[in-house]
Amino acid sequence: MDKRFYRQKTCIIFLICIINLTIGCSSIIDARKQKQAYINTYYSGDVTLAAKDFSEKSKDRSNTGDKLMWSLEAGTANYTAGEYQISMREFEKSEAYIQDFDRRAVINVRAAGAEIGSAVSNPNALPYQGMYLDRVMLNAYKALNYFVLNNPAGAQVELRRMREAQKQVVKKFADDIRTSQKEIDAQVQKNQQQSRSLGNQNTNITFNSIVKNPAVNDAYTSSANKANKLFGSLANPFVSYFSALGYLIENNYGEALVDLRNLYRMDPDNQLIQRDYVSVAKRIGSEIPIQLANVQPYKYPLNSKIVYFILFNGRAPALKQEKFQIILPYVGYTGIAFPRYEYFPVALSGLEVDYSYNNEMQSVSTEQVSDFDAIMSQEYHDRLPSMITRLVVSTMTKELASYAIVHAAKQRQSRSSGLEIGAYALTGIYKFLFNTADTKGWETLPKEVQIAHIPIPDDSVLKISPIGSTGLVKEITLKKDTNIAIVYIRALSANKLIYKLIELP
Repeated sequence: MDKRFYRQKTCIIFLICIINLTIGCSSIIDARKQKQAYINTYYSGDVTLAAKDFSEKSKDRSNTGDKLMWSLEAGTANYTAGEYQISMREFEKSEAYIQDFDRRAVINVRAAGAEIGSAVSNPNALPYQGMYLDRVMLNAYKALNYFVLNNPAGAQVELRRMREAQKQVVKKFADDIRTSQKEIDAQVQKNQQQSRSLGNQNTNITFNSIVKNPAVNDAYTSSANKANKLFGSLANPFVSYFSALGYLIENNYGEALVDLRNLYRMDPDNQLIQRDYVSVAKRIGSEIPIQLANVQPYKYPLNSKIVYFILFNGRAPALKQEKFQIILPYVGYTGIAFPRYEYFPVALSGLEVDYSYNNEMQSVSTEQVSDFDAIMSQEYHDRLPSMITRLVVSTMTKELASYAIVHAAKQRQSRSSGLEIGAYALTGIYKFLFNTADTKGWETLPKEVQIAHIPIPDDSVLKISPIGSTGLVKEITLKKDTNIAIVYIRALSANKLIYKLIELP
């Protein structure tokens, strides 16, 4: 028996073991499954336990590729549980992780190492760098933390960072798509070169051919149907509304008007946005679109003696693993794991607020301002062509390597009939174990954001209840010296509502 061949075979086995140990078990078990118990605890309403569990996991995973994912979840859970200082620390960690990713060059040693890990294992080897929604909502949550900690100056800093992040994401997203395509093209070229040395089969597979697969086509069309057609690419209307609110708190009607004008362009039929836009425009004597000529402004100012209601409603979509079959050169049918969104039902249709004003009982309902299903689906849909193509190219790379191993075994078959069988078994088990979709994501985000506002009631009493419900009335009494109040409501389910009151003098 050729001892050199045994040495080669042993090296291959040790290489796989080293890769497995280096990359970690998250390369085999997808993130969605790893987090499921924690997410179930959170949405069941036991937010104290969820915050504790997420914090421990964030600490435990601080040196891994999914550290950003866990710190974002820990930040949200701790905010919901009222652990604001811990929440701030987790979000500051998240921000530092993102800044570290952004400081890296497009091609450097760490990125190259990550790409190699992805090529020989799967996309779970790559670190989670956050969706673009994550980057914006990170600062929004930090602002909410500062507000509830009675630090409006700190909140305003985070609102400015939030605005800047929103401006940057569109350009960065376009740059990332271009970079990804260049990497795909380079790997395709390498595969074609190796293919020529093995038999010269065509290994150039395009997304136009891949999308004909029923599973891929369904993910592509369903995300297109959910996508953010109304708001515009990667835009988050909640960010614009929260930004406008921040400007109003600072008595800056001019900048608030800019945000509200942008909101009106995103969603021209939204009645809340229409009236806010008209109210602010008339306050500073700005021109109003002819389409809004009949819209009446509010009879109360939007920055004094007012209560804002911010409802974070339901559960954002979460990535789940799915597989599709594709015919590849050399190996025929091959299963490829990829992530696609699972969507969840809305927790509440909205909230109703009853209050007394000018000695009359009045009522207002929250209105949807931001649809996170649509925003997240837009980014997913835009990324899907390059993501799926990368997966196929990566699989092709691994299949070529597998074929090369088996081919080498065949050449030596005359000396040992068991070599080819062993090579098939080795490469087959390896490919099976590492065929895992990258399902990392921020799952404690809401499905949607709804907004309402009212003048401070005569008796300072607010009565809030889910629309259509008679037994879940929450009564809140404001301080007498409150000038602006923000009532944040997190609806984890129809029966699990968490309220936070922020009062600014």
